[in-house]
Amino acid sequence: MCGLYNLLDEAMSQELGVDVKTYIEVIDKKCTEEEATFIINTIMDEDAATIENAKALFHSKL
Repeated sequence: MCGLYNLLDEAMSQELGVDVKTYIEVIDKKCTEEEATFIINTIMDEDAATIENAKALFHSKL
């Protein structure tokens, strides 16, 4: 199962334009649980209407 999570982390970091280490750091330590859930779910759903909001929220935590 660990391999699946690694692939998810890689895909998310690519979509957000950061390396995997940065993605994990921001999601785990700088976002609230609600913010992290919003970012991940929005990107996974590929909801074009809100994906830019998710990206902006993520990048505001850098």
